[in-house]
Amino acid sequence: MVRKSLVIVLALMFSLFPLFAANAVSNGEPDGSRHPMVGAMFADFTGEGEITGDELVCSGSYAGPSVDGSYDVFLTAGHCLAFTPAYGITQLYVSFDNEVLDEDGPTGLIPSVAFYWDPEYGHDFGNLHDSGVILLPAGSVTGIDPVQLPPAGYLDTLVPAAQIKDLPVEVVGYGNVAIWKQPGGTKFSFDGVRKTAGTMIKGLTKSWVLYNQNVDATGLGGACFGDSGSPQFIAGTSMIISTTSGGDVNCRSHNYNYRLDTDAARNFLGQFLALP
Repeated sequence: MVRKSLVIVLALMFSLFPLFAANAVSNGEPDGSRHPMVGAMFADFTGEGEITGDELVCSGSYAGPSVDGSYDVFLTAGHCLAFTPAYGITQLYVSFDNEVLDEDGPTGLIPSVAFYWDPEYGHDFGNLHDSGVILLPAGSVTGIDPVQLPPAGYLDTLVPAAQIKDLPVEVVGYGNVAIWKQPGGTKFSFDGVRKTAGTMIKGLTKSWVLYNQNVDATGLGGACFGDSGSPQFIAGTSMIISTTSGGDVNCRSHNYNYRLDTDAARNFLGQFLALP
């Protein structure tokens, strides 16, 4: 049974970010071992000192060692972290377990050393600066290759050749699955399994990658509650081009994800990571 803490998290995300709610993969399939660098972040909302799968806050990805080698860096969304002061949360945890609600819960939990979000986060809807990092102890992430970040302006180079809308993309994350066409409206199911699905780019702005997650139109998948901060991969590679910020409340129409190749994103991330 989903505990009260999960309800608190979802209510929190809705109240603080009504247009940019936390999201996870719908119309996907279990990821298994395909994207081991995608993990989940947790907080001890109950204060019991034991982290359970339903205390999942957001998704994210291992981005490699910090630029000075002092930490391992977990990349997520800024809004996944910006709520912490209001709730007195000073410690977060990361797990790369691909099933966090099974009998053994989230395994391999790594406690954070520190976490930061872009100080410009939330000041401008046109560029939400929705980036955040969780710093983990150096060498704590083992046996996992990091994601690859895109070069500066990478997506802009695809626009003149009209390649952007045909770019094959995979979304990967944890959290709720939207169940559409139900009596009483869309319902959501949370099983704590890391999932993946193909998705389709519908457009590009100076700060967002816009995805079409209308399953009837595309036959593909998209994002829903529980997967904010999750990466979008160029299919078949380890390069990620954006991280999930939010979308429509039914996880049925569109999804807004924060570009990682812009000057704004790189200015923040470059403080922690060696950028291409």
